[in-house]
Amino acid sequence: MSAHSSDRWWSIGFAVVVHLLIAAAIGWGYWHYKHPEPQPQRLAIEATVVDASSLPAGTLPAPVAVTPEPVVAPPEPPPPQPPVVDPAMAERERKALERVEAQKSRAEAKLKAAETLKRERAAKDHAAALAQQEKAAREKAAQEKAVKEKAIGDAKAREEADRMARERTESERQKTQREAELRSRLAAEEHLNAAQASGLMAQYQAQIRARIERAWIRPASARPGLSCEVRITQVQGGEVVGVQVGSCNGDESVRQSIEAAAYRASPLPQPPDAALFDRNLVVTFKPQD
Repeated sequence: MSAHSSDRWWSIGFAVVVHLLIAAAIGWGYWHYKHPEPQPQRLAIEATVVDASSLPAGTLPAPVAVTPEPVVAPPEPPPPQPPVVDPAMAERERKALERVEAQKSRAEAKLKAAETLKRERAAKDHAAALAQQEKAAREKAAQEKAVKEKAIGDAKAREEADRMARERTESERQKTQREAELRSRLAAEEHLNAAQASGLMAQYQAQIRARIERAWIRPASARPGLSCEVRITQVQGGEVVGVQVGSCNGDESVRQSIEAAAYRASPLPQPPDAALFDRNLVVTFKPQD
């Protein structure tokens, strides 16, 4: 309803302005009709054209200087007079415009009040929605926390049970491994004792001494009755990786020659029984004189 009323008053105002413009145009035309602009004066000149070739020589008149007449400027028109307006009509139009402006102001005030109320309601609704969302978020967080704590408790219980089961399994495995290693060592010792009792160890060491004596280059300082203890470190396959001469009744040249002979004897003979293999051997080097 307020929009239709505003359009109607705007139409009235527009009609008033159009009437004022028409009245001003009529007054302006009437003033021009009563005060026409003066027309500029035109000068009439009469003359006869004479051909200069038809006149006898010396008969041409001397040129006469012609002074132009001053041009009279037309009188300036009087300043335009404002159109005659009816005071009563102008007062009615002014009051009509004031009423239009007042109605427009009231309509704008109502519109602003409605917009303010709408914004306030929207703000209240938004605040309520936020509060509801926060409440729902808190409830959801509490539920998730409870579920998480329960899951953590269950996970810890499972982890503890798994740990205990692993410890039991590892303890049993270590026990089984220790028992297997013990049985293996006992069997190896029994086998080694049997091999040594059979004389295979003495045969194995004799082969090693013979290999070293064949590789030995006797130095000039070697004396009869030489006896030296040689510690040999070998790997699988008989390769010699370390030699150290212990107690020896020879000089330094003899000791160095025995050490070199042990390296040249590599690889050493394989034992007749695998149980006789020893990474660290102690051989008595006692060459025949």
